[in-house]
Amino acid sequence: MRRAFTLVELLVVIAIIAILAAILFPVFSQAKQAAKATSCLSNIKQLQTSFIMYQSDNDDMFPLGAYGTTTEFLIWHDMIAPYVKNKQVWWCPCSSIGKYDSNGSETSHFGYNVRYLTNLALDFSNLSNQQAISSTATQDPAGTLSLVSARSSVENSWCGDDGKFLLRPSDYYGLSGGAGFDCWGKPDPSAMNNAVIAWVDGHANKKSVTAFYSGQSPIDRYLDLQ
Repeated sequence: MRRAFTLVELLVVIAIIAILAAILFPVFSQAKQAAKATSCLSNIKQLQTSFIMYQSDNDDMFPLGAYGTTTEFLIWHDMIAPYVKNKQVWWCPCSSIGKYDSNGSETSHFGYNVRYLTNLALDFSNLSNQQAISSTATQDPAGTLSLVSARSSVENSWCGDDGKFLLRPSDYYGLSGGAGFDCWGKPDPSAMNNAVIAWVDGHANKKSVTAFYSGQSPIDRYLDLQ
């Protein structure tokens, strides 16, 4: 005759399942976050490759931060769009930022080092005569940041929560309260507490914000052209 489970045995089984779930769920969650971080790293590397392709067609110059024509206003990611397979690479799966800016246009989860790789002013006053540099102007391409996962430096900015124009550390920490400017960004360490970075030479990796942005000497160590 088949013996039925007793209530105590059922409770023991349930307890074991609960313990296993408590152990495994964080592991699954961490694996999911690691996969998102890997995808984010792949996307930013593809963006940097598109920068290099853009340079090959434009006298080795970096794209401008933004510029306007009589019919449209283009951001740096619009300029390199012809060199990417699809706009999915504009985004980081780890990011909590929306895919559209305050104007309803598709945006990017990455911030461009426009304060050194172009001469874009903090008040955007030189949009009409802005200039970009040549990639050969960087003395240490492997140690010069090009793109980084980013978000707005201002909470509830009227420009939206993206940070596609990256503030220099000397800008960010030199401003009142470190709050930054509307429409400017700071690194976003959303990839398992790391920011995802692409460098001028084309390689990409993950670093904590303190390893490349805050507390550096000189202050703009990984963003300047030295």
